[in-house]
Amino acid sequence: MTTPELRKEFTEFFVKEYGHTSVKSSSLIPHNDKSLMFTNAGMVQFKEYFRNPAVAPFKQATSVQKCMRAGGKHNDLDNVGYTPRHHTFFEMLGNFSFGEYPKPKAIQMAWRFLTEVVKLPKDRLRVTVLASDQETYELWRDQEGVPEDRIIRSGAKDNFWTMGEGAGPCGPCTEIFWDTLDDDLGEDRWLEIWNLVFMQHYRNDQGELENLPIVCVDTGMGLERLAAVVQSKENNFETDVFAPLFDGLHKIMTEAGIESSQDINATPHKKIIVDHLRAMSFLIADGVIPSNVGRGYVLRRIIRRALRSGNQLGFTKPFMTELYPYLLESFNDGSYPDMVARQEPIKDVIRQEEEIFMNTLSKGLALLEPIFKQKDLTGAKQVPADIAFKLYDTFGFPLDLTVLIAEERGWTVDLAAVEALKQKQREQGRASWKTGSSLVLAKAQEWKEQGVFPTFSGYHRDMLTGQSSTVLAAQSTDDGTGDMILSIEPCPFYGLGGGQSPDTGSITLANGSEWRVVDVFSPYERGLAIRVQAVAEETALEEDLLCMHKGFKLTTFVDAKRREGVAAHHSATHLLNAALRKTLGKAIMQAGSLVEPERLRFDFTHGKPIDQNQIREIEDWINSTALQSVQPVIKEYPLQKAIDMGSIAVFSEKYGEVVRVVDFPKVSMELCGGTHVEDLSKIYPFKILSEGSVAAGTRRIEAAVGKAASQFLIEQDRMVSRLNQDLKSYATSAGNGLDLKVNKMKDHVSDLSRQYGRLLEKLVKSHATPVSQGTIDLGVSLNPAGKSGIPVKVHQLDSDIQDQEFYSKKANWLKEQDPEAMHVLVWDENIVVTLDQKQFPKIHAGKVLKALLEQVGGGKGGGQPQLARGKIMTTTTTTTTSGSSPVERLVNLVQSS
Repeated sequence: MTTPELRKEFTEFFVKEYGHTSVKSSSLIPHNDKSLMFTNAGMVQFKEYFRNPAVAPFKQATSVQKCMRAGGKHNDLDNVGYTPRHHTFFEMLGNFSFGEYPKPKAIQMAWRFLTEVVKLPKDRLRVTVLASDQETYELWRDQEGVPEDRIIRSGAKDNFWTMGEGAGPCGPCTEIFWDTLDDDLGEDRWLEIWNLVFMQHYRNDQGELENLPIVCVDTGMGLERLAAVVQSKENNFETDVFAPLFDGLHKIMTEAGIESSQDINATPHKKIIVDHLRAMSFLIADGVIPSNVGRGYVLRRIIRRALRSGNQLGFTKPFMTELYPYLLESFNDGSYPDMVARQEPIKDVIRQEEEIFMNTLSKGLALLEPIFKQKDLTGAKQVPADIAFKLYDTFGFPLDLTVLIAEERGWTVDLAAVEALKQKQREQGRASWKTGSSLVLAKAQEWKEQGVFPTFSGYHRDMLTGQSSTVLAAQSTDDGTGDMILSIEPCPFYGLGGGQSPDTGSITLANGSEWRVVDVFSPYERGLAIRVQAVAEETALEEDLLCMHKGFKLTTFVDAKRREGVAAHHSATHLLNAALRKTLGKAIMQAGSLVEPERLRFDFTHGKPIDQNQIREIEDWINSTALQSVQPVIKEYPLQKAIDMGSIAVFSEKYGEVVRVVDFPKVSMELCGGTHVEDLSKIYPFKILSEGSVAAGTRRIEAAVGKAASQFLIEQDRMVSRLNQDLKSYATSAGNGLDLKVNKMKDHVSDLSRQYGRLLEKLVKSHATPVSQGTIDLGVSLNPAGKSGIPVKVHQLDSDIQDQEFYSKKANWLKEQDPEAMHVLVWDENIVVTLDQKQFPKIHAGKVLKALLEQVGGGKGGGQPQLARGKIMTTTTTTTTSGSSPVERLVNLVQSS
């Protein structure tokens, strides 16, 4: 069977024969699971159903889930290319029961699929069970007739399945193995192909096991492994899953003039490239973009590891995007339509990341290569920590890439020392941490354990002014400001993140004292804290502090004007997101945002600039929509239902079981915890202020709405009026007078520029008699060729020409006209040395310049072998040159020589 046939047969087997619901693959970003970086198993999207089967919309399901194992407990990144079966991205076949069927049926279905549908010989299969799980042992022996010598009892390490290091459902499992018949593999002769987990427990945050009310079933089988078994391949990379990618890679290598055998196992680098291409493409499709933190950094590591492998094969230019059509060919059964629909933005992100890293890869390798030859290091064969850190910090080398390069040479890297340098850098950056960081570090866990979880009450306008709240916890800051950190219930001040800037305002204590609210933040999940500053004189502070103890009442006042501006700009980001998807295509994804009272910033995935026509289209659509006075419908839903309804989620966010959906009917629907306008007319007018690139494959729009946009437009109009007045331009029947005037001026400037260029060229080529000429002895250090007396000519140039291009062109022209002499050009305190490298191959202009500067009284400068620039000191205490100009000093030097 081919891989597409295996996908189809597996799904149809459980749907048609056993009535399972076919559920499409969820995102690689587990929005509903804060314990995972990536979706690493088929059961992730069903995790809550295992804990509470009653809420499941179906009692049994099957899926083909895309998975990523490149972070956390399940991290196969370092093994890819070096083993037959490890991958970063892979697909997992699975069937699931939420209390619908027990162990016997689960085991029966798995055995039937492998032996009857896939037709694997029974005598080449064996199973393992948890040593204490007698029920499962007997089911294999009695129900399926598996001989006892092929039923292996194992400990909890092998046959008790957990989700990961965090909380989650878990339980005993039974695994089915395939006999490869290869004794040379030792224990690896038996290949695990299917794992059946019986979810009987839930591991809580404290690591304790709780019994689940109903036993559920979770099974998982790697599609790539199954394909290798069915297609009689010893290596997953030899299956039809990867064949198109290797064919494409070999073709691209041939076109690039790189010689290579067709043997994919000759080097790990080909396997790394094709595996990592799959991983990076699917991650980008699900909204991850390269960055230096979190998932974005994992993606960046994957891309850069692939590029380094390409470099090892002989690639010197970006090549990964040329492989993308072959990736689509490997999924030609329509399994993942998003990979086709989003191919351009995916390739844009990869291409830009390639260009960035290819520029630094050679520089980084150049820094590392001499280390392997350094005599004092060849004994220990360990890359110094400062070098590894510099590669990471300056050249963007993921640390594991440096380790990989070192290991290929038989060297090591002191990882602990590098981590210490990284930690030192983090500590130095703590000064820039957000307000309240001292609390985050020292008090957050204590408050959390005490159950300090205030309610945010500031969604409604009538709660912003004069609300009575109670102090839940208080803590003074440790930064010498006298500020206090409070947690109050309820809390109308917004500080829940999501790109929305926090509220400001004030509180009034029980004794009547007023304190300013200067920051609001979330020190831990579901936590909310405000930072307050005293308004009163210091003499009143002691009494105020007594009023901030737990249980004391205070009155809150949110800055309503600021909140109004923030809300308008937040609602506008939702419309901008919708407008971008409408104008540029649904492939674009939000990559970050910032919402402030006077402006908004919106980052999104897109590989090229937005042209002016598209900007006008976006602005026009948002403004016309705003004028329709659409009112939001804001409700809470279970996460999966919200996604199924079409709500847009941000990949970088983690969501709870229940989410808040902000719906502007027929306009935009997003998962959002922020504050919004009561009517879209509040965001009119909308004006884009700027658009540009901020990272590989990521664009940024800054915009203003409402009063802020009106003020911007008024200022623009005033500027236009001033320009009209200054330029004496007036509106005519032919159009705006200012446009006509500016276009004429641009044409005039272009004409003058051409004229200036021609005149400059004539000046460059005009005859120049040197003010001094002769020979100069540079000494052996500057003239290794040993030629005594180098011809030199000193030229004094007109200092009225304030154009650096002129002086460079003049230097090059003099060198071309008289290549047998070294030329020194001087104007004011400036100096240029130029020489012909063919005539003087051993002489470096930069070193000559420095020597001349020392001889004439000092100065600074440097440059390339053929041309160097510098400045001569205009005053000096040197007696031999006192009172002379820079030119006179050089003339005297040449004449004396």
